[in-house]
Amino acid sequence: MMDAGGPLTIVDVREESEYCDSTYSPPGHIPGAINMPWYSGGLEEDYPELPTDEDIVVVCLSGNRSNQAANFLDEVGFTRIFDMLGGMSAWEYETELCWQASVYGADRVASGLSVEVLGPNPFRFESGVIYSIPGGGGDTRLSVYNTQGRLVKTILNGSAAKGVHRASWDGKDRAGRPVPSGVYFYRLTWRGESQACRVVLAR
Repeated sequence: MMDAGGPLTIVDVREESEYCDSTYSPPGHIPGAINMPWYSGGLEEDYPELPTDEDIVVVCLSGNRSNQAANFLDEVGFTRIFDMLGGMSAWEYETELCWQASVYGADRVASGLSVEVLGPNPFRFESGVIYSIPGGGGDTRLSVYNTQGRLVKTILNGSAAKGVHRASWDGKDRAGRPVPSGVYFYRLTWRGESQACRVVLAR
C-alpha cells in the first residue's frame, strides 16, 4: 500500500505534446510530474534515473500506457510502482503547463547558451520555451521571428541571471494580434552569441 506521507514521484508516460498541451481537459499535467514517454521510448531510456526508495505513480491519459509502463518498471526491479487508474481523464485537481513547470532533464541545457521548445510543438494557443544563460549579466534578448526573418515579438530584452529560465509565447505579435499558422523561430541572443529553435503554430 502506498504511503501517502512519504516521498512520491509521479511519472507521466504520455508523449511530450500531450504532457504540455493546454487544450486538453484537464490541460497540462499533474504539478511536479516528470515526463518519460512510453511510446517513444523515453521511459525505457531514462528509467535508471528514477528513485528506488520512493513510491512511483505512473500516469497516462486513460490508463493503457501507464499499465504497460508500470509492468515494465516491475520487470526491471522497481517494487513500489502504482498505476493511476483512469489516468488524466479522471484527474479533477490542479494541473500545470510546461512553461510553468520544473522540467525533467533541464540541467542538460544549463552548461551553455541554448534555447529549446518545451512544448507543445506544434501548438495552438501557448508555447513554452526553456533557455540557458551560461553567465550572469550582459544584454539578453529572446525574440520570435517568422520564416522571412521578420521580428514577430520580443519576449525578453534586458539582463538575465546565469542558469535555466522559462518563458512562453501566446502566438501573438507585438500589437497583440494573433499571427497565422506556420513555422516560427525563437532566437536567443546573449553577449553577441545567438541560438535558435523552431516552433510550429497550428491554429
